[in-house]
Amino acid sequence: MNVEEHLKVGTQKKVSVIGVEKPILVKIINMKSDKKCVVCGSSFKPPKYNGARSKYCSPKCRNRFYNKKNQAYNTEMNRLKRLKQAEEPSPLKLQCQICGRWYKKVGSHIWQTHKMTAREYRKEYGFDVKRGQLTDVGRKVMHDHVFSNGTVNNLKAGEVNWFKKGQKGVGVYKRSEQTMNRLKEQGKIIGKKYNKKA
Repeated sequence: MNVEEHLKVGTQKKVSVIGVEKPILVKIINMKSDKKCVVCGSSFKPPKYNGARSKYCSPKCRNRFYNKKNQAYNTEMNRLKRLKQAEEPSPLKLQCQICGRWYKKVGSHIWQTHKMTAREYRKEYGFDVKRGQLTDVGRKVMHDHVFSNGTVNNLKAGEVNWFKKGQKGVGVYKRSEQTMNRLKEQGKIIGKKYNKKA
């Protein structure tokens, strides 16, 4: 095998040249220097180390490939992990009356899993309709959070619309025709209930 044949092979080998007693080391350059990225398809020069193995032009493409490859596995593992956590009762969680699992925020679980609004759930299972489903600890955390991030200041900004003693009418702003019709209908229904009791 002569030097030209070694050049075609594209490897690094000791080559003994005729007429020279010591073999000489010849570095053979790979003729195919550009590779194609398996993710984005752009051509790139592979690094000197592990150049033959590289399939991606950048770490971004490599991460994108592995995220796609393992996405279904990771999604399923996370789902199973959440289900296992939901099976364990805790004083920091509330139990869903439909499936019996335990969650910190039952309202979001009901909407995502059972396709039911929190209001419908509270009505159906006898909870206070206007009070959210939270543990005492969760309620305290939310209360502290409102004061720490300044959300409580939004109440002061709405002071213009507050009802004042001796004020005529229900509110400062004028209600829409649709709202007035709805309130009239509700008044008729509520009036019938009270007239039956009397």
